[in-house]
Amino acid sequence: MARETIVNVFWERVKANPERPALLHKVAGSYRPVIWREHGRVVELLAGGLLNLGVEPGEKVSIMSATRPHWTWADVAVLSVGAVTVPIYPTLGSPEIEYLLRHSDSVGIFVENDKQLEKLLALPALPEQLRFVVLIDGEPPLKKHNWKLLKWEDLLKDGEVYLPRHPQVLTGRINSLKPQDLATIVYTSGTTGVPKGVMLLHSNIYHVCQSMSLLIGLHPDDIALSFLPLSHVFERIGGQFLAIYEGLVAAYAESMETVAQNMLEVKPTIMNGVPRFFEKVYHRIQSEVRHMAQAQQYLIRWALALGKRAAKYRLRSTGDQNGVDEIVQKIYRAELRVAERLVYSKIRRRFGGRVRFMVSGAAPLSSDVQLFFDSIGIPIIEGYGLTETAAPVSCNTPKGNRRGTVGRPLPGVKIKVADDGEILIKGPNVFAGYYKNELATKEAFVDGWFLTGDIGEIDKDGFLRIKDRKKDIIITAGGKHIAPQYLENLFVGDSLISHILVYGDRRKFVTALITLSADGLVSFASSNAITYSSLEELNHHPQVLKELEAVVSRKNQRLATYEQIKKFLVLDHEFSVERNELTPTLKVKRKVVTEKYRKLLDSLYEVEDLELEDSTGR
Repeated sequence: MARETIVNVFWERVKANPERPALLHKVAGSYRPVIWREHGRVVELLAGGLLNLGVEPGEKVSIMSATRPHWTWADVAVLSVGAVTVPIYPTLGSPEIEYLLRHSDSVGIFVENDKQLEKLLALPALPEQLRFVVLIDGEPPLKKHNWKLLKWEDLLKDGEVYLPRHPQVLTGRINSLKPQDLATIVYTSGTTGVPKGVMLLHSNIYHVCQSMSLLIGLHPDDIALSFLPLSHVFERIGGQFLAIYEGLVAAYAESMETVAQNMLEVKPTIMNGVPRFFEKVYHRIQSEVRHMAQAQQYLIRWALALGKRAAKYRLRSTGDQNGVDEIVQKIYRAELRVAERLVYSKIRRRFGGRVRFMVSGAAPLSSDVQLFFDSIGIPIIEGYGLTETAAPVSCNTPKGNRRGTVGRPLPGVKIKVADDGEILIKGPNVFAGYYKNELATKEAFVDGWFLTGDIGEIDKDGFLRIKDRKKDIIITAGGKHIAPQYLENLFVGDSLISHILVYGDRRKFVTALITLSADGLVSFASSNAITYSSLEELNHHPQVLKELEAVVSRKNQRLATYEQIKKFLVLDHEFSVERNELTPTLKVKRKVVTEKYRKLLDSLYEVEDLELEDSTGR
């Protein structure tokens, strides 16, 4: 019986389906398939090259690259020799990279290109344990180093020489892998604090892939388009490893900027995405509709409204929906056929025309955005998980998709809600602890339950709903508890607003920082005949600010008085990964942003502070 590791599954795929396509990636301007035999050969040669470099079982090897086939090849090769992969985001700067290399005890690192290599060379000294650097693209500089620097092609050649001379070593390493062995150390990108190294075992990864396979109904003919960072556990396990487990085709987007074009070329059937991606697509379509002829606008809005009504009927069932679908078809059959032919099918073609469903994770998804995609026939199933749980803890399914929730627990996973609302997890997907941090590991568990730090509730049907982060809860000066994420999620889906951060801990009232969407601003200006010379000017245009005040006022009507946003400020720019304001999955780094703009936020309370001074006589 094969051991339950994703490495064993990979090599079984290579052996059983050598001529089936495994990957699709761009070569010389067009997508080229890589069959499992070729896929396996690249990994085999890389593994041989790593063995030639003396990589031992349990040693750590880092990968710093954007999402591409080379990431997967390097990852599987590292795991195949019994070593441990350490992902490093390519957006990080030199100091962060040095910290991760040093803390993880990495003996080697794969870097994507010259730009990434320069970050290493900029360091005064690399960690002493680092023995080699592999450059995926580009030419290594001639300068001598204390560590070995070689090109990707050279590592492959070294493997080609090593393997015939040592024919049993790689096979022995693969066969000696055990489910309880450490597979990877994933450092939390973190919205607060110093990154912690999450230790995930082979068994954690295998269990999640096995569970997701049972839940969401994948098959070998599926094509999954991969564009999210493989450094993040969501895409690495829910994309890369799940594709290996299922034997389906993994297609790699050229970049985040080319996803729209790559969808047309690849014609994927499934995709992973983060809420910000889906929101941008939604806003882009809405903006285009607003600029169409009146007759076209009427047709599209009619079709979308019809689709939303049909989607709501479907959501009445959380299990087998055949009966509900039959009711929908009886009521809307003729209208839906017209809407499908004239509207839905045309929108779906922008996604390649074959998407069966998409998966959203890493942050809460707007109900409006989800309903839009449901209505055009591309359901988005939302899940919930953390790095510490090897990604999903719970997930909706295509046949049981309850909007506003993150689904039911995966098989074998237990979820309970503590008295203070915190979500606690126990199961085979839960991590082994934080690397070299026993205190943090101890603090993360109570009686064997992992403390997620998230606040949630479980409905009567077992669906989990996330409300906020425990540490983010705002306690006003009046002692009222406010969940900022709940307030912020009310604005998701608004075409003008790209991000909003709610503030007000220990204050009398709630305020917010707002950043505006460039696309939304341009569309608003066009619709309102506003002339402008730059986006910065438009950002603070009186009509834009008046519209924002109206938006905030409408949202406030849904809130208790103490929750309402009394004042807000608009920043000159959107939050970005490059400015360290967003995580690589586009979540706002609350602590970083709050500290960075604290003076601006505090300026919203100047009158309040003056009143306090007058009352205390200070």
